[in-house]
Amino acid sequence: MLKFTQEILLALRAIANDDEARSMSRTVKEQFDFLGVKVVSRREATYPIFEKFPPKDSEELIRRVDDMWSQPYREIQYAACDYLFRHKDLLAGPHLNFLKKLIKTRAWRDTVDTLATSVLGDLAWRMPALRSKIASWIRDPNIWVRRSAIIFQLQYRDQTDWPLLKEFCVSCAKDEDFYIRNGIGRALSEYARINPIEVRRFVLSNTLSFQMTQEILKNI
Repeated sequence: MLKFTQEILLALRAIANDDEARSMSRTVKEQFDFLGVKVVSRREATYPIFEKFPPKDSEELIRRVDDMWSQPYREIQYAACDYLFRHKDLLAGPHLNFLKKLIKTRAWRDTVDTLATSVLGDLAWRMPALRSKIASWIRDPNIWVRRSAIIFQLQYRDQTDWPLLKEFCVSCAKDEDFYIRNGIGRALSEYARINPIEVRRFVLSNTLSFQMTQEILKNI
């Protein structure tokens, strides 16, 4: 374990709460162990360490995030997401596969959505050529990779690549997985804030699930 990760772990263990840990574990169907540190307390404990240990380059950033991701407590992965977001400008095209690895490893909606919308989305915003590579993710057998492709533009607003989003939604329209359907619903509902007419036209002319269609249309 890196010294950086050790300091993060010690800081979080110092404020651990067993009752909160059990409650937090239940929210993710007991897939992960928690220390029981809520978001505000976690950031109060970890941000000073982030300030103390800025990465000197992208290689050090990746090494630290990778080390945190391998730890057993979920709050460590949350801290890794915070650290990666803080230094996202160090990421470039060659790091796309690293982000994909994080999305697939110890995967659940909590980390996946943060990585997809705040880190992957930022990278693809700065380097639009990467969007063609992300487009191939929609055929990946891993549901979290597919969900990431669907929602990575969630913060793009009027700069959303609408043809690409439509392509993703059509490709996954018959997918029975809840998290894929939920991702489609989130992406379309968000874009409907900017372009409700186009979203309504798309939803009514494509075979999406009845529940998803109703949910999207009721907010337009």
